[in-house]
Amino acid sequence: MSPTPLKNNIASAIFDHRIQIAEWFDRKFKEFPPSFYCSVDIRDSGEKVAPVDCNLFPAGFNNICEVDFQVSPPIFKSQIEKMAKTLKIAIPEKILIIPENHTENKFYLENLYCLKTIFEEAGYDVAIGRYAEEKSTYELTTASEKKIVEVPLIREGSILKTSTGFTPDWIILNNDFSQGYPDALDGVSQPIFPTYKLGWHTRKKSTHFHFYNELATEFANLIGLNPWHITIASEPVEHVNFAEDQGIDRVIAVADAMFKKLEQEHQEHAITRKPALFIKNDSGTYGMGIMVIESIDELKTMNRRTKNKMSMGKNKSHIDQVLVQEGIPTHLQIDGFTSEPVIYIMGEELIGGFIRANTERNDMDNLNSQGMFFKKLCFKDLSDSLSQGEIKDLPALEAIYGVVGKLSALAAAMEIRQTTKL
Repeated sequence: MSPTPLKNNIASAIFDHRIQIAEWFDRKFKEFPPSFYCSVDIRDSGEKVAPVDCNLFPAGFNNICEVDFQVSPPIFKSQIEKMAKTLKIAIPEKILIIPENHTENKFYLENLYCLKTIFEEAGYDVAIGRYAEEKSTYELTTASEKKIVEVPLIREGSILKTSTGFTPDWIILNNDFSQGYPDALDGVSQPIFPTYKLGWHTRKKSTHFHFYNELATEFANLIGLNPWHITIASEPVEHVNFAEDQGIDRVIAVADAMFKKLEQEHQEHAITRKPALFIKNDSGTYGMGIMVIESIDELKTMNRRTKNKMSMGKNKSHIDQVLVQEGIPTHLQIDGFTSEPVIYIMGEELIGGFIRANTERNDMDNLNSQGMFFKKLCFKDLSDSLSQGEIKDLPALEAIYGVVGKLSALAAAMEIRQTTKL
């Protein structure tokens, strides 16, 4: 995973402008207070580095590098206190985590255990609550045989609490509510982070990438970089139904125009490979509702199985809008397998990440699918190198991935501002 000369140059520009960059992010995050946390999937082709997904309700804390995991509690604590000050609300003592309800996924449960541990080591009293028709308390076993307890939630007036009487000061969501959020969250008096109004029942990837590209262009100009290297072409297509052959003609038209644009850009940057496009569900994640094409003919000749796949998202939610997006291949490999970095951010600060690899996918495929495995990616080295001011110690890849991740987190903050104004 050694950096290319281009990325060494980008990393050097980041180092040379580190004071201006810090001031720029500080100014932007004051204007757009951050989401509580997020994870950012990044693609690195050697010529381009850009996000391809930003999850506001991230799982996977169990995959973070052990060193970064150990330094996460003070970052969580300082960012929570900063959020409280910015929003002029009380600093919490008790925190309730509301997770996904798919309790059979032991690796997701491991994520919950790790997230709860970070909060506890930061000094907070923590409980895990769950919405369910049955009102039983569950003791669940994680992938590493650890135990967590999920307690039913009840509502008393405007207060959300557990059936055991745990009354939180803040509520933290680890559930993207792809099919809509529980009505009981409306009117709750405790602060809820991130806002449930930006679950995948409402949120659009296209909105995120609109804001991201706007920010990335401004940032690139700040450090003297061609914005093309960190932006990603993206355009939504509304009112589609692949299963019913509705709107496919408009998807084809948008894809055709984007192919022509990418072919021209490839010529300008001496890129010899054919361009590719991702057609993906504009709402939702989990590696569902995604196809990769290298020609318009692949859209024109879709079989019934592909059309059905592109009609259904997570939890059998119907796909009625898609995002046509530039396909950025990944040139990274781990143990000989195709891989990509995933960056985790708490508030305004990087907390770590991991590498997602896949034994069954190629450099243009969606790696969040069968065959994936994870490797650690430590970020503490990045902050240490920046603070020491030694360019020779600067890990180029982590510097760039960290900046791109923070730009994506800032774009998410802009999404939140837009949503709260509606």
